Amino acid sequence: MTVIITDFWGIKTVLFKIGPLVFWALLLTGCAASTESNVEPEAKYEGVIRDKLTTSIAENGLKLFTYSVSNTQAMPPISVQTLELTGRDRRKRSSGPDLTEWTEQIELGLKRTLAMSGFCREGSIEISRLIQVDRAEIRGECTEGATDEDRQRFGRQG
Repeated sequence: MTVIITDFWGIKTVLFKIGPLVFWALLLTGCAASTESNVEPEAKYEGVIRDKLTTSIAENGLKLFTYSVSNTQAMPPISVQTLELTGRDRRKRSSGPDLTEWTEQIELGLKRTLAMSGFCREGSIEISRLIQVDRAEIRGECTEGATDEDRQRFGRQG
């Protein structure tokens, strides 16, 4: 490895000249690292919400679900986002509640519920989503088709 010090506009910069083998090893190591975090957010609304998974298996084996969430008591405070307007109206106006954290909790609940139920073993595709301050509903479809075991366990219902 060779160290090269250069001077651009009065700023000293240190560059490392590395061999091709080391370069490719570093590149492959960086590419192999996962960008998706496996760390789940903390379940902040446990005991505050009631959730329900409704499943349906169509005649052709299509597996559909609806995950519904509603509050059972007063919700923890949800902050309000402000929106800076440009042009003539430069006053700050409320753009509604910030549902980012609440949405993360809904998604965490859906992920855990699908895993515990075993309904979508190979993942799912979201069809629609409605997130409000006191309730939410996510509709989806499993990526795999229904097996005979699925039909016995979850019934046809659809």
